[in-house]
Amino acid sequence: MSNFSITKHILLASATVMAFAVPAHAQLDSALSAAKSSTAASAASQQRVEQMDDDADSMIREYRAVLQQKDNIALFVDQQDIYLQSQKAEIESLNRQLGTVEQIKQGMSPMMLKMAAALEDSVNADLPFRIAERKARIQRIKNVLADPEISPAEQYRQVLNGFKIEVTYGQGLDSYEGAHPTRSGNVVNFLRFGRTALLYISKDETEIARYNNDTKTWDVLSDGDSIALRKAIRIAKGEAAPDLVFAPVVVGN
Repeated sequence: MSNFSITKHILLASATVMAFAVPAHAQLDSALSAAKSSTAASAASQQRVEQMDDDADSMIREYRAVLQQKDNIALFVDQQDIYLQSQKAEIESLNRQLGTVEQIKQGMSPMMLKMAAALEDSVNADLPFRIAERKARIQRIKNVLADPEISPAEQYRQVLNGFKIEVTYGQGLDSYEGAHPTRSGNVVNFLRFGRTALLYISKDETEIARYNNDTKTWDVLSDGDSIALRKAIRIAKGEAAPDLVFAPVVVGN
């Protein structure tokens, strides 16, 4: 065989090998490309799955939060219902009380008038100390009770205040100047031992008398009581320190 023939056969074989080699390389590239695409698709799918899982967890948390909020609202509504029931009961109670206010007001007026009359009777039957002042107070109470513009509460307060003042007169010593009980124009010193005794002593201490509530007259006392009475007057006026004093009382038979 000639060299030309041998060379020809070699070229043909090389061409055949190259013809087979080109399609194999293309197939490999195609396979690698497909593998890469599959891997990318798998990664994308995994991301979508993870995202969906996160979304599901988020929705579960939101759902639980909504349930908790619903329970809180239900509890608040129950509390408000209890409060409203309590308010309703209180309103009903106030309405019942308001229904009796008019009856109370109707009963208070005659009661206070009786109290004022009893206070006046008590003053008239009592020792005649500071009598003008006490009668003026009673008259003011009567004026208050007769004024429809003054509330029943204020009227009642005035009556009670009158009683309180009268009660305080039964405590301690009291001394004040006043007109002579039987000789107008003369001024004497009065001395009150609570409600036990009421006396007067003239300015020159020559006349001492004690009020006799049984006879409604003044009984003249001896001059021997002047020293003790002078001491009691000074204590009553705050001019001397408190000390034991004796009240000249009327001894019953």
